[in-house]
Amino acid sequence: MEDNSQNISTGTFEFKGINEREFRSMQIERIDSLLAYCSLNRNQLAKLSGISKTALYNKLDRDGSASFSSLDLFKIANALDLSIVYLLPLSQMERDMVKAPPVPASSIAFVDDMLGARPDDIEFLHGVHKLFKQYLQQRKN
Repeated sequence: MEDNSQNISTGTFEFKGINEREFRSMQIERIDSLLAYCSLNRNQLAKLSGISKTALYNKLDRDGSASFSSLDLFKIANALDLSIVYLLPLSQMERDMVKAPPVPASSIAFVDDMLGARPDDIEFLHGVHKLFKQYLQQRKN
């Protein structure tokens, strides 16, 4: 049997060369930036997420060693109405590309619903959206 593994392009891991402490620091930076975007402080996040203030502050301490569990990330994402993916650190390439604010999880759910909608419903909503954009443009002028 011929070994074709040399021909398979696997890409690269976006955090190659970064140790766990650096990754953790990047995740804290990401969460802090989302808090700023949402105009929330850490105390408010603790209350909204149901994570105790002490635990949250320990996890957000760059010099500490406490880390976020997947359940913590779920609670934070739910509190901020964001996809849990937004809580993951961004690679340098992603930082360079992403300039827009995060999309609320409720909007992502709407897009998911639309992907499963009947074609005629999608066309109808598209028509409504076009008319609404025209209306807004006319109001602007």
